[in-house]
Amino acid sequence: MLVLFDLDDTLIETTATIIEPRLDRALEEMIGAGIEILDRDQALETLERLNRTATSSIDAIKEFVLLYGGGAKFIEVAMRTISDPELNDLNPEPVLGSEKILYDLKSLANLILVTRGEEIFQLAKVKKSGLPYTLFSKIEVTRSSKKGCYENILKEFKMPPNRVIVVADRIDADLVPAKELGMITVLYRAARNRFSILPDLCVDYVIENMAQLYPIVEERC
Repeated sequence: MLVLFDLDDTLIETTATIIEPRLDRALEEMIGAGIEILDRDQALETLERLNRTATSSIDAIKEFVLLYGGGAKFIEVAMRTISDPELNDLNPEPVLGSEKILYDLKSLANLILVTRGEEIFQLAKVKKSGLPYTLFSKIEVTRSSKKGCYENILKEFKMPPNRVIVVADRIDADLVPAKELGMITVLYRAARNRFSILPDLCVDYVIENMAQLYPIVEERC
């Protein structure tokens, strides 16, 4: 059996310990690039509010720039700041219980990390958080859709889709592609989706803490 994990807000508290602390710096960089802000404190409050309700930080920044009449260059400036791989100013933390579940599941399945983003940034998060990445049989970083990664992993490990569990916090980006391939899908209700209304039958399981994953893997083994 394979268990595929997403990284951001599934194994690492990305929103709380990386994105939110960097919003102020991202705003400062946009102001330096020329975006017109009359009230900086109000603008930061708006950006923080948008980030709390958006499906991703880039969606929040796009909406913010649209509200303030800016162009694509400001989105690029902000996202470059958010995704700076130099993490000396931050302390990214593993999701509560994520390290323990990795150790617990290692004896039951091959663990694989599949994450989307810039490789240098994603791997920097893993290293700085102290997540035991040596427990993973494979770490895959992609800048495109995860569906291609899932297909390649199925071929590489010669595993039928119904013997693969995908654990992630986002339905559209992470779990819909897995479900289309016939994989078992587990939604971890985390930072951005904890109180959202879920469409019927969109995933196989829903968990609210990592300890709830263990009986699912045992059942499916």
